[in-house]
Amino acid sequence: MTSTRSGVGEATQPSVEEIQRAVALAVRAPSIHNTQPWRFVLTADALELWADRQRQLAAVDPDGWALLISCGGALYLAGLGLSAEGWRTTTERLPDSTRPDLLARLHFDGRQPVDGNVDEAVAAAGRRRTERRPFRPGVVSTDLLHVLRAGVDDPSLYASLVLRADDRLNLAVAMSWADDLETNDPAYRAELATWVRPDAAAAGEGISPTAVPRTSPGQPRHTDVPVRDFAAGDPTSTAIRGGQVIDEQPAYVVLFSLDDDDAARLRAGEAYARLSVDAERLGLATSAMTQALDLPGVRTRVRTLMTWLDHPQMILRVGWPPAVDPAPRTPRRPVAAVLTTTRSNLA
Repeated sequence: MTSTRSGVGEATQPSVEEIQRAVALAVRAPSIHNTQPWRFVLTADALELWADRQRQLAAVDPDGWALLISCGGALYLAGLGLSAEGWRTTTERLPDSTRPDLLARLHFDGRQPVDGNVDEAVAAAGRRRTERRPFRPGVVSTDLLHVLRAGVDDPSLYASLVLRADDRLNLAVAMSWADDLETNDPAYRAELATWVRPDAAAAGEGISPTAVPRTSPGQPRHTDVPVRDFAAGDPTSTAIRGGQVIDEQPAYVVLFSLDDDDAARLRAGEAYARLSVDAERLGLATSAMTQALDLPGVRTRVRTLMTWLDHPQMILRVGWPPAVDPAPRTPRRPVAAVLTTTRSNLA
């Protein structure tokens, strides 16, 4: 089913208001520690995506891998937002080798009808949350997971399911080792403390402590693969306590790229955002599992342990959302803080 927005066939480029709505959707992309390491520039004929290196995490993201994954997600949602406004776009990735922080340009190629699937995806993107709480018990069918992974339509990427018992055990070992490595690093704990902050809502960035439930020592969550402990050992933080036994039975989807350069990571971020949105449309909840991928050396070791031939760019935890209130919505900076324009005519 398709529809049209007003003004189809009249304008040659989006209005500033349309751009603002597209960017408002783009900033809903998931980003490491909700750092939102991106900025947008509206030029006469394109919407540019730039990396904001001041928001790159030194301890957990020394080579900018997570920054590119995060920015790729914003790029996907910006394109989706422009499609919802009735604009056809062409994406030019890493267009200028002399300006490596210019990650992409979305060129405006004229008006087009809006497919109903686009509106559904936009609605799902607005609902999507990172679900850090235990999933509702129940296995997600392999058929449904195959529907999810089929959404990766970039020939340089593919999604794979971790199904074999040996592979899940190896993933649990790798994730536990990586989690311990990070948690025992004072620089990592200090960095984490600056982004898990009580004033997150007011600041429009970071993660509120109430949004990151953690397990008590000696009473781990009932799942083999540990999720990131944002509290990093803080006994005063919100916790899942009381000896609950929660058999959440998560599924794991690993996103691979054939190459491992900046372009591949940016594309992987786009695919990750799409997977998250598609999961929401299917009624599933997701969260990123990146401890085993954060650091270059750990990434290499985990790839060897898992005998993965290609490059893992994201490990996605997938399951049924808890039968309680939706996950807390992490804040975002206002559009005015991330969007500038070089247009001479703002009318």
